[in-house]
Amino acid sequence: MQQRKPWLVMVILAIAALMMMGCGGGAATEEPEVLETDFTPVVSATGEVVPAQWAALSFPTGGQMITLAVEEGDVVAAGDTLAELDTAALDAAVVQAEAALTVAEANRTRIQAGPREEEIEQAQQQLQAAQAAVVEADAMRDDLLDGGTESEIAAAQAAVLSAQQAQQAAQGDYNYLMDLADHPELFANSDWQPMDSEQMARTGVNIANQELAAAEAYLNQLAGEPDPDQAAIAEAQVWAASARRNAAQAALDLLQASPLPEDLAIADAEVAQAQAALTAAQAARAQATLVAPFDGTVSALFFREDEWINPGQPVALLADLSRLRVETTDLNEIDVARIAVGNTATIEFDSLPGETVSGTVLRISPMASEGAGVNYTVIVALDTIPPALRWGMTAFVDIEVGP
Repeated sequence: MQQRKPWLVMVILAIAALMMMGCGGGAATEEPEVLETDFTPVVSATGEVVPAQWAALSFPTGGQMITLAVEEGDVVAAGDTLAELDTAALDAAVVQAEAALTVAEANRTRIQAGPREEEIEQAQQQLQAAQAAVVEADAMRDDLLDGGTESEIAAAQAAVLSAQQAQQAAQGDYNYLMDLADHPELFANSDWQPMDSEQMARTGVNIANQELAAAEAYLNQLAGEPDPDQAAIAEAQVWAASARRNAAQAALDLLQASPLPEDLAIADAEVAQAQAALTAAQAARAQATLVAPFDGTVSALFFREDEWINPGQPVALLADLSRLRVETTDLNEIDVARIAVGNTATIEFDSLPGETVSGTVLRISPMASEGAGVNYTVIVALDTIPPALRWGMTAFVDIEVGP
């Protein structure tokens, strides 16, 4: 069907009327007959029927499509699932992120609760042992410098024997704790783990070793004449014992001052980081499900189930076919200058003979379309939509313009 030329018809009618007036045989004084014709200037263009809203939908991520929930022509609502990718790896990432968040939250709760009573009690015991070691080191140094009696030597020998037994017991306890640590399955459901007490046990061994060495040195000093080097060693032992006592006091003070603001800040940051990781994993999982962004009809499908899809590849074409309109395709720059938004239009369709629809200019493109010539796209809203009208049909548009 060729594009109609309404202006050409008007010109032919006007010429015919003038010829009829010129051929009249009446007197020279006879008034010529005037034909009154209503004429509204129009701009004509060819167009295409398109939906008011449509979109080519794709997955932001790639993968194998395991579910295609629609067929071409299906009417769907916003939020309906159209297709899904394989999500096994994504589901595992979500579970892992959830577990990491649980650990971070538990650690924050533990810090907020502060030290347990048994932890403070252990620290107090270590401080008492360190204080006793200072007293003992002082006494040994003094005895070295003063020499000793037979009763003092006997007492020192007994102290060496006792220190040996204590050292063996401390070492045995430590070895037993390490043996337990080699079997974590025994404590899978326990709040206490062997390594929780490793530091305290190691400290006990160190203290026992030092006490044994001090007892032996003291005995040697009592049995013989001390020399300046031995005196220096005794003084160093006093200093070392004092340093251990100060360290034990600082550890107890730190426990009693908990929780510290900086520890809480670190725990909060770890929770926030874990929460962000979980949100990212959940977002990645959601991207594996393609949903309809608006109500419409599935107009085309480009993949089948089990096919591999790359990120951004169109999977489905969704359109709102309840709101069809016409976009012009050959409206030139001269005619578009005469059109304004709101102008009335009359539309006919090549595939629907005798069907005429009124419409209104909805929008005029501010930029020329790509292609041959300088053409502009004008969008015309239809007042009614014929039931047989389809996306892509050819339309002929007459747009009324001013004289």
